[in-house]
Amino acid sequence: MEPAEPSALTDYLASLDHPMRSSVQKLREAILSVDPRIRENVKWHSPNFFLRDDFATFNLNRPQAVQVVLHTGAKPKPEHREITVADPRKVLRWAGRNRGVITFPSRAAADAGLEDFTDVVRQWVSQLE
Repeated sequence: MEPAEPSALTDYLASLDHPMRSSVQKLREAILSVDPRIRENVKWHSPNFFLRDDFATFNLNRPQAVQVVLHTGAKPKPEHREITVADPRKVLRWAGRNRGVITFPSRAAADAGLEDFTDVVRQWVSQLE
């Protein structure tokens, strides 16, 4: 899996027509800060992050919310050990085994939840195989 050219990501974000574009940028930076090996590309018309395989993909379909889907790859991996996350503020909603969704319904919510978001992503990445 090859990362997108930096200009492609810059162009993508510059042309992103989403009311929470600034939140998308902050969340992107938070994901990238977790591990220097993390790469990104644009997949399904959204920012996507990977190490050996995809693990986080933005869902920007709703104009007044930003979602980040955490997973273990584009296809489910039943053999992957179960990921566990300490999440005292319950920012992560489990959508299946090794699949979680974090939703921010506003810029204020994204700003307030940035530290918790980063912590959940850090835990997730540490358990990827």
